[in-house]
Amino acid sequence: MRGRPKKLDAEILLDVAIDAYWKADPADVSVNTVCQLAAVSKPSVYREFGSEDGLTKAALDRYADNVLGDVFNILERGDRLGEILAKLVEFACDDPRLATGCMFYKMRNGKHRFGPETQARIETLDHAAEDAYRAVLHRCRAEGDDLGGIPVDTGAHYLGAQIGLAIMQRAAGESSEQVRASLELALSVFSNQRRGDALV
Repeated sequence: MRGRPKKLDAEILLDVAIDAYWKADPADVSVNTVCQLAAVSKPSVYREFGSEDGLTKAALDRYADNVLGDVFNILERGDRLGEILAKLVEFACDDPRLATGCMFYKMRNGKHRFGPETQARIETLDHAAEDAYRAVLHRCRAEGDDLGGIPVDTGAHYLGAQIGLAIMQRAAGESSEQVRASLELALSVFSNQRRGDALV
């Protein structure tokens, strides 16, 4: 006979949910699946988070703090452009947490399949990331980097897109070395480097 579901621990449940969303297409992971993995009841999840939308938003909030926060830290350190690009390459190509992709990018790609709270959070994070890229490019230009002649707005969008592409390539099974070579080539446009040159 099956035992009664254990009492819900919100922190543990979020860890379980993030792991499930991260490994798969998050929109395909139902609240029932999360409940089964965490051995808790659906009513207890709804009491804690209000709805499935509340659960996915809370999981995204936790993920943003623990993973996306590392990107914002790189951008906010005040380093020169070459150092920033090198650290972004290291994050995208070598961070072991991203071997199966980025939960945020997965959610963003299927944004329309989530509830309004999660959709709004995805949009907020997306805008915040592009604003952070824009701010760092403005600062670096003011400090003497010419950005390869690329307009700041265009560069901010391009930079975010290239980091996302690299992470998705890793998730698709490409080696870190292959992804690194492609990403370094893509980002070399910011410093007018010859193809194959290192970023720093």
